Amino acid sequence: MTIHWTISAHVSAVAQLAAIVLLGSAVCFGAATSQKKTTTTHTTTSAKPAAKAPAHPAANGAHGSTAGTSRPGEGRAGGMGANGGGRPGNTAVRHPDGSITSHNARGGEITRSGDGRVASYKDANGREARFGSNGRVREVHGNGMDVYRGPRGMRRTVVERGGVRSVAYGHGRGYISRPYSWHGHSYYSRTYYRDGRYYRGYYHPYYYHGVYLHGYMPAYYYPPVYYGWAYNPWPAPVVYGWGWGAAPWYGYYGAYFAPYPVYPGAAYWIADYLMAASLADAYAAGVAAGQASDGTARLHAPNGPHLLLASYSPDDSSAAPPVMSKAVKDAVSQEISRELAAAQKTQDPSDGSTASLATLLADGQPHVFVVNTGLTVSASGQDCGITEGDVLSLSAAPPESATTADLQVLASKQGDCAIGASVSVGLDDLQEMHNHLLANIDNAMAQMKDHPGQGGLPAPPAEAIQGTTQAPYAAAAPPADPNGAAELDQQAQQGEQMEQQVVTDANAPDQAAAPAASPAAAPAPARPAGPITIALGQTQAEVIQSKGQPLNVVKFPNKTIFIYSDMKVIFVGGKVSDVQ
Repeated sequence: MTIHWTISAHVSAVAQLAAIVLLGSAVCFGAATSQKKTTTTHTTTSAKPAAKAPAHPAANGAHGSTAGTSRPGEGRAGGMGANGGGRPGNTAVRHPDGSITSHNARGGEITRSGDGRVASYKDANGREARFGSNGRVREVHGNGMDVYRGPRGMRRTVVERGGVRSVAYGHGRGYISRPYSWHGHSYYSRTYYRDGRYYRGYYHPYYYHGVYLHGYMPAYYYPPVYYGWAYNPWPAPVVYGWGWGAAPWYGYYGAYFAPYPVYPGAAYWIADYLMAASLADAYAAGVAAGQASDGTARLHAPNGPHLLLASYSPDDSSAAPPVMSKAVKDAVSQEISRELAAAQKTQDPSDGSTASLATLLADGQPHVFVVNTGLTVSASGQDCGITEGDVLSLSAAPPESATTADLQVLASKQGDCAIGASVSVGLDDLQEMHNHLLANIDNAMAQMKDHPGQGGLPAPPAEAIQGTTQAPYAAAAPPADPNGAAELDQQAQQGEQMEQQVVTDANAPDQAAAPAASPAAAPAPARPAGPITIALGQTQAEVIQSKGQPLNVVKFPNKTIFIYSDMKVIFVGGKVSDVQ
C-alpha cells in the first residue's frame, strides 16, 4: 500500500512530515547482547553565530556537520596532516598507535591503521575522508560540502552558506534551514521536503555545554486543559484499531514493534503513534537508500494487508513477541506523560527554553529517546548503526564539560547495534531526538482535536479543544522555497560524486610502491580483513573499497558490470542491482 501524507492546519511542520493516512476508522499518523561502549558519528547542529565558538565535540559522522566539529586527523595521532603541509614526499611516518601515514600515486595523504586498513585520506585539493572499521567511508569533506554515511547505505549531504543550512538525503528528501528574528529573538525556520511536498518547522537556538542547539517550537499550542485531559487516565481502557496492516513499513518491521492491546490514556496512544511515525520514516529512508533507477523499492512487506487491532494480529495469533518489549514502550509513554504535564503548566508556550536539554534533564531523572534518523556508531572499534525507531535510555545528565551523553540501547532492530550497548551520542543529536518526540506529540494532539472520538477514542471536552493559538514567531518566518527539493537533489548528486572520487583516489597505490612501468602492475589497494559484504544499493566506490579493483569492467548504456575472479557485480544507475 502506498503511504499517503496529509497536512493539518493545526499540525506542526515536523510532525506533518511524519503523518500517514490510516485505513478505515484509523487516525492519520506520521512508524548476542553487548555491553560495549560506542561512539556516535552524527550531528545535526546548524550554523552557529561566529561570536561564540562552542566546545569541539568528539568526531562525528553519519548525519550532519557542526561548525567546530573536529575533522578527521585533527589533534589525533595517525590522523591526516601528520606530515604537515607542502608537497608530499616518499617517506612514510609510523605513529605511536601503529598507523602509518604516506602518500599515494595521486599525491594524496593516506593513513592506514595497523592492520593495513585505510583509516583516513586527504587529497591534494584539501578534500578529506574518514573510513570506518569495516573499510567503508564514514564521512567526506570538501568542495564546500560534508557527506556523512549512515547505516544501510544512507547518505546525507550538508551545505552551509550564509547561515542557511541545506541537508539532502536524495530522492526529494531533506530540509533547508533559514535564520530569522522575531521581537529581538533568534529563530530558525526549516522547510522539509518529501514526496513532492514541503512542510514547515520552527526552532529556537540556544547553547548547552558550549554546543549550539536548536530546540523545537510548536506552530500552534492548545489550552492547558487540553494537555491536562491528555495527561490524566481515561475513564476506561480503550481498544483501538489501527490501519497499519497494509502499510509496507509495518509488514517490514512487524517483528520489531506491535501496538498496545488497550489504551488506558492518551500518552499510551501517542507512544504508538510516535513509534509508527518513526518506523515509517525508517522504511522511507531505507527505500531511498536502496532505490533502483526505475524507482522501485528494495524493501518489501512480507505479510499481506490486514487490519491490526491493537497487538492482536488475526493473521497470526501465535506470533513471537516483538523485540520492543512492553517495558520499553511504557518508558516511552512515561516520557510523553512528563511532556504533557510540563505543557499544561507552561505559562508562556512561546518560551524557547521549554524544549531545551537543560530543562529536560534538570529533574535528575532517567529519560528515553527515540532515534529520529540513522546514525553510524563504533562499538569497540567495530561499526554498527542505530536507525529510526530504536530506543535509547539516558540515566543522568552529562557532565558540564561534556559535549556527548552516554546512553544505553533499550530496543533496536535487526542489523542495528545490540540491545544493551552503550552509545555516546552528541548533544545535537540528542536534541534532535527530543525534537522528534515533541513534534509527534503535537501531531497526535492535533489529530485527537481535529477528529474527536474517532476510532473509539474518548472525545476531549469542548473547552479543551477550543482556543487553539497560532505561535506568532511562526507567522514571522521567511517563506518556504517551493523549488527546494530540486536544489537538494542536485546537492545530493554532487555529494555522491565527490564521495566516489575521493574514495577512488584513497584506494590508489602508494607513491613509493608505484611501479615505473605499467600502472596495471600496481598492487591492489588494502582491503579490510574478514568477510566481504556486497549489498544491494552500494555504489561502485563502496564495492571497490570492499572488494578491490575489478579484473575487468564492462559498460553498457544502462548498466555497468565489475568482473572479479569469483563473481560479477552488476550496477544499474550507479548502484548494485545484482551479484552473480
